[in-house]
Amino acid sequence: MQPTAQPNATQAPAKPRPGTYVLFRDADRYLAGHPDHTQICRVLSDRHHFQDKADLVVLATDEVITSAPVVFMRPLDPAELMHDIDTAPLDALGDGRLMTAAGAWLALQHRQTDTAPTAKALPPGRS
Repeated sequence: MQPTAQPNATQAPAKPRPGTYVLFRDADRYLAGHPDHTQICRVLSDRHHFQDKADLVVLATDEVITSAPVVFMRPLDPAELMHDIDTAPLDALGDGRLMTAAGAWLALQHRQTDTAPTAKALPPGRS
């Protein structure tokens, strides 16, 4: 007897608790092709007990999204968020000295954001 194929049923995600970081996709903006449809947010409250909704704050803009559908949220894994620190090269200074993980990450961030110094104009009469 052959097993019958079961349709893929997606289980609704658990409602995130206040303080949890999530990725939230605004389905209307996504389907309309607008930019910035997916944002990193922090859950403010889950006061919508009988609805699968939560209130969020967008980290980049401090905009509050009320009654956001939980089905369009994905919790951010702390291990994923810390991956760049965990994998930063301990010899980030490049001179053979080993650093702490935090120091290596900071040096790496500084090197990635360091730009060539721009020539600033001198005040008049100071050439």
